[in-house]
Amino acid sequence: MRADADSGEVEGSDPSAADLFRGEAGSACKVCIVHAEHFSQPFTGGHERPVPVRSGEQRPPVVSFTLVRPPVHPETLGALITSPAVIIDADVYLRPDLSSASDIYAEATPPADSILDGFVEYHRLAQKNVFMEEILSHLETPVLAGYADGRILGGNEAFLSLTGYSRYDLTTRNWTVDLASLDFQALQENVLASLLETGRTQELHTELQTSGGKFVPCQVSVFLHKDEMGYPLFFSAHYHPVKDSKMLGSQESNSGQIFSDSLQYAMKRSIRHPDYAFVVLLMGIDNAEQVLLQVEDHKSFLEMLAKRTAKCLRTLDIPAYLDTEKFLILLDNVPDVIGAVRVAQRIQEETARPFKLGQSELRVTCSFGVVMAPRDYKDDKEMLKDARTALNRALQRGERQIVIFDDRQNSEAVQFLRIESGLRNALLENEVSMHYQPIVHLETGATHGVEAYMRWNHKRKGLLRAEWFLPFAEHSDVVLELEAWAVRRACSALKRFQQVMGENFFLGLNVSLRNVLRHGFIEELTAVVSEHGLSPAAIFLEVREEWLKYFAERFSNVFVEVEKAGVGIVVDHFDATHISLADLHRFPLRGLKLNTSLQNDPGMLASLSSIALGTGLILVAPGVEDATRLESLQEHGCTYAQGDALAPVMDEEALAGYLVGSGVRDA
Repeated sequence: MRADADSGEVEGSDPSAADLFRGEAGSACKVCIVHAEHFSQPFTGGHERPVPVRSGEQRPPVVSFTLVRPPVHPETLGALITSPAVIIDADVYLRPDLSSASDIYAEATPPADSILDGFVEYHRLAQKNVFMEEILSHLETPVLAGYADGRILGGNEAFLSLTGYSRYDLTTRNWTVDLASLDFQALQENVLASLLETGRTQELHTELQTSGGKFVPCQVSVFLHKDEMGYPLFFSAHYHPVKDSKMLGSQESNSGQIFSDSLQYAMKRSIRHPDYAFVVLLMGIDNAEQVLLQVEDHKSFLEMLAKRTAKCLRTLDIPAYLDTEKFLILLDNVPDVIGAVRVAQRIQEETARPFKLGQSELRVTCSFGVVMAPRDYKDDKEMLKDARTALNRALQRGERQIVIFDDRQNSEAVQFLRIESGLRNALLENEVSMHYQPIVHLETGATHGVEAYMRWNHKRKGLLRAEWFLPFAEHSDVVLELEAWAVRRACSALKRFQQVMGENFFLGLNVSLRNVLRHGFIEELTAVVSEHGLSPAAIFLEVREEWLKYFAERFSNVFVEVEKAGVGIVVDHFDATHISLADLHRFPLRGLKLNTSLQNDPGMLASLSSIALGTGLILVAPGVEDATRLESLQEHGCTYAQGDALAPVMDEEALAGYLVGSGVRDA
């Protein structure tokens, strides 16, 4: 990545764009052309054009962006943000401590290592721009958006109409100081600090100061908006003017309005973006009449119930009162109906705990009606009607029911719930077992390790392979129970196998994404390994290639933990579609398990074999079922193989006998 600064003509850029920038921004504007280049080898050279260390390498295409540094007039800034080839240096617009330093920036050339920050800030500004255009403009509720330091990004037409401010006036003010009466300024400052610290929606009543100096009593809900990496982007404050001061505490009407606004936006967004999906949950108290008869203070009880419900939600989900017996919940950006069912289950578990009401305890159960969009709904009223229908069906069936309005989706959810319940019973009744397949060293023919597989001995369907039930289990906490049991069982078996084959005999364990990213998993794993007297180096965790790409930041922490513990990581189903061969050195991997496509490609096998020799990676070819492929793998330097051509999958007893009979002990 390279940056060239110039205050004259900009070579290689769009001349009309450069002229526009200078004409609008003034002569002090610094224009910087950014060349984004990707090479598989490190670069040499300082400010000269980077050249790969390895000569003769083909140069990839160059992508140019234009980085505009301040000062830039606000109207010009808004126009520039809409161009995909322009990056605005956002420091002076986002950080108050630099707001007076534009003259310094105008003279400075941005260092090369700061250009990445420019890309990040451009992305952040783009997301804020989308928020302003797609959300605020569609809401009738007065809404204001601002930055983490309290400075205001803007407001919608309803907010401008309520307060009398112009758009430019708003951008010169701070939410915690300039838009509240003196009595409420400290409160708004504390609310913003709490929002940034917890990420949870904040509710308050305040007095909104208008441009004319008047104060409007308002109920306000403040939300934190984050990017896809979980970093705070900005906040939005939804204002609900209150004419009667007695209504300031009316959380029900306020939350209902926020829910309505959010649902309308979600429906419009689903029309513009077909890949976007959301869910409406309608929660009802089972046997509500009998339950509420036992409660003297309905308001306090419903507040406790609402708090427990909110604990089970993400920061972007919106809960709301419907009446004294029902709650509405909007689940934003939920990919499938099983995800919605899991949220409903968490709420059922949380609300099933006894409520302390004075000297007595009250036990409550809840049922859910679920509607998933998009489903060609014309308006939010139609969607809520279907949610009520689904909830009525659930309440009629009994306690703790979950019913999806769509019959096909409901069948999918019912299947998930049956499998989840069946797996819990299977663990209790010893119906789950571990099987193993030998991993053979191709040069010596010796068995050096095994891969562990989970099986479910189903009462009606017989022995089920893991791919039949684990995809469902991964949507549930039952996967954590299954894998904890599997780790313990497999380590016990490995100790037995090592008594025959030696301490270098290794075990490959398949783990779910949810578990491998879970804080504390590696620590729990090493504790079990130590408990069985095993070396951590004998344990290989098998992960998917795409995980390393799409969860790169979180896996960087996993690799730190794994290296510290001494456990190895092997990439399963590797086919070089998500990670290039040139990028393999970036990951502290122990080995690769090759996809069938690579096993059948002699050129790729040769390249991988060369990389393995230089890096110490082991190559494993799973699923080998014929002698022809086995010969090809041996010829091209593959280290290990497994499959029916070598040895089938066996239970622990059968494998123990096989290892004894093989007579080949690892050195």
